[in-house]
Amino acid sequence: MDRRNPVDCLEAGEKPHWTPQKVRILEGEDLHRLLDHAGRYRILFEFLAFTGLRIGEALGLCWHDVDFEKGVIRIHRQLSRKRVHAELKTPAARREVVLAPSVAKLLRERWLVTRDKAADDLVFSNSKGRGLDYRRVGDDFRQAIKRAGIQTARERLSLHSLRHGFSSMLIASGLNVVFVSRQLGHANPGITLKTYAHLFDQADNAAAARQALDRSYSAMAAGSDSTPST
Repeated sequence: MDRRNPVDCLEAGEKPHWTPQKVRILEGEDLHRLLDHAGRYRILFEFLAFTGLRIGEALGLCWHDVDFEKGVIRIHRQLSRKRVHAELKTPAARREVVLAPSVAKLLRERWLVTRDKAADDLVFSNSKGRGLDYRRVGDDFRQAIKRAGIQTARERLSLHSLRHGFSSMLIASGLNVVFVSRQLGHANPGITLKTYAHLFDQADNAAAARQALDRSYSAMAAGSDSTPST
């Protein structure tokens, strides 16, 4: 009998919430301020913000998982809390994530300066080439949040806020739910829609509003042009 708790297979954004706290999206000026105060893990936080990877997926990346030529990152395993490679939480988590040119440049620069640049070396590692400790990364993130002064009493910020910010950017760009779901590694688009329904609704309404306003403005301009001068 499988005695695992099925909730353990869910990511933070998919688990039932037992407190009224809301996980805040981290983007825009707040993200900029965080990165300015990020310290030694700035590159990691920046990478998380613009790839949407779960922390375990990011820490488990090796250089051969980064395809600079095709501009993608191949996710096929993660780093466990014991700092060894482990299976992904779900089959859907195995995916290719789009790598923006600016993020690719960031990784290339990291590869140039690191000693651990073999294909099977970790992209993010400590001075001994070992995987990073989850707890230290989390502690540094919380300290960076404090230094940046962007924490609020009702909305908590966590590493997952970077993933939410990435999702928000994709949705605001008008990308459909299926693509966003695949980029996030959700089990199905329904999970994505349930988690980010308000963002999809906001993006759809914003697009409709822009079109309606544009039509009204064009009609007004056309009427103004046709009015005879006296």
